[in-house]
Amino acid sequence: MLALRPPMLEDVDAITAALQDPDAARWLSSLPQPYRREDAVEFVLHLAGPEDRAITVNGRFVGMIRVGGDLGYWIAPGYRRRGIASRAVCMALHQGFAAGAQTVTACYFNDNHASAAVLRRAGFRPDGTRMETRRADGARLEQQVMRITREAFLLALEIRTPRCRIGMMRDADLGALHDIVTRPEIARMLMRFHPGQSLSDLRCLLRPETDPLRRPMRLAVRFEGRCIGSIGLDKGAVPPIFYFLSPEMAGQGIATEIVPAFCDAVQEWFGLARLGAEVFADNPASRRVLEKSGFQVTRDDLFLSAGRRAPGAGWVMERGGV
Repeated sequence: MLALRPPMLEDVDAITAALQDPDAARWLSSLPQPYRREDAVEFVLHLAGPEDRAITVNGRFVGMIRVGGDLGYWIAPGYRRRGIASRAVCMALHQGFAAGAQTVTACYFNDNHASAAVLRRAGFRPDGTRMETRRADGARLEQQVMRITREAFLLALEIRTPRCRIGMMRDADLGALHDIVTRPEIARMLMRFHPGQSLSDLRCLLRPETDPLRRPMRLAVRFEGRCIGSIGLDKGAVPPIFYFLSPEMAGQGIATEIVPAFCDAVQEWFGLARLGAEVFADNPASRRVLEKSGFQVTRDDLFLSAGRRAPGAGWVMERGGV
């Protein structure tokens, strides 16, 4: 599991080793050369601010990133080209915009094509150039300035699976979602929907959940460009996930594809150690999907659904860290 946390003294040796890499001196403008262990100690104890975060993978230090209005990052040599930088940038932006930032900037030297690609994928766009002195050799070099707004980040925020795209819900999706959740066979497997629900009622119910930076949140699932369902996350220390798909997509493995990808992403975005789920006993297919995604049954319970006349028996399930 990828996570961001404050840098600690136990990271000093890993920081020192990573910053011996020639590319570190080439691309990081403020890095002293040679980089010594004392420099890492000074950084951790005195220079790192509240916006500086260590990047870890399964608890192992792999790099640094700055969360806030001015984003910067580096990844240790042995962990590059694994998508870690893109995931860490997404997490940092998610945290920064959730905390109230409206705009974030980032810079890279002209030849740093890898960093340019990471920033473009996150939704950054060019915003001019500036000259910067590289501390390692005193060279005065041009940097590209990139910028992203909160709105642009939300539009670019997307979970990709082999066949689907999971992203921000749009008003244009509501008609398709209404058609799905008002079907009796779908509504009875969900908690908040019923066959007589109007499109206006559905809009009022879903509109507060369309912000991916805050919980509860709900995203649209798209297949070949059309909305085929929704998946979301509730509040709480062990928040339940919830999802539904069009019956026409049944039997194609779409749920098994999207649920683990969504769970991995939101556990990183929100720093969640565990997720929950609630499943009716007469929906064993959903239980199997959740089990394939790492959930386990923790207890039996009764659930209320707006699509049922009486409480229904079911299972409470839980997923740990990824």
